[in-house]
Amino acid sequence: MALPRRNTVRTIAEAPVIQWANGRHEGRPIGAGRFASFVGWFTEQGKDHDLDAWCQELNVATCEIRHPRAGGQPAIVRHWSFGEQVRFFPLTSGPVAPTVAASLGPRTHGPTVEAGIGIRWGRGEGERSKLAVRGYLQVDGALTPGPVQLSVRSRMTDELLAALVDHVRVCELADTLVDRAKHPDVVQCYELALTLGAGAEEAWGRGETTTVFPIKSQHPEAPALPYLRASWRPEDVVARALADWAGVQAWAQEFSFAAGAEPAQYEDAL
Repeated sequence: MALPRRNTVRTIAEAPVIQWANGRHEGRPIGAGRFASFVGWFTEQGKDHDLDAWCQELNVATCEIRHPRAGGQPAIVRHWSFGEQVRFFPLTSGPVAPTVAASLGPRTHGPTVEAGIGIRWGRGEGERSKLAVRGYLQVDGALTPGPVQLSVRSRMTDELLAALVDHVRVCELADTLVDRAKHPDVVQCYELALTLGAGAEEAWGRGETTTVFPIKSQHPEAPALPYLRASWRPEDVVARALADWAGVQAWAQEFSFAAGAEPAQYEDAL
């Protein structure tokens, strides 16, 4: 009889959280007067020293977002603003199901988490779904110092998952075009940039609806070789992905199954 092997204690590393403003947020550039509907990617300043320094070096834009608070005055918080589109190298082996509901099934939840995707039904009132994926942002050719975490909830979870599914489609296409003498393995999700941006405005909600801009993959329907070359990873991505992968899987497990494992962030109702 084989004896059990001794476990190694895993440390769950935190990562800066990058969020999506879908138009229901109110924001303004620093120094501007009025708040207006805000669409784009943002992260709170002062949460991660290395990311703050990276953003300062690259002159990433700053903005203020007004976040509503139940029973109190709105919080006006300063953020880094990455604009409506980001280039993201997702550190995941890819979705195993096309929707959040299917990914949370008894046979798919575990494999989804093993793929480096954090996913769960929300805990508490409303039981909204939550989904997160880690990877590297690229701004002006520079990658973030470490992995960052894209986090969404409720209906936006299916939108982000659909973008990851579309990314796998493009990776599979790249498999048919890559030079196998130089790249014998399949093209991994982190080897191509997934550009994420705003889709067409949609009406969301039950009963009384509101208009939002959902997250959409910006991959073309039929990517040609020049597009794939322009989307190809920087040289150091593979080494970084190999070093970070075990930590990403450990985080996905914690996010998906452990209470209180998600970093604090400002959340939207949808």
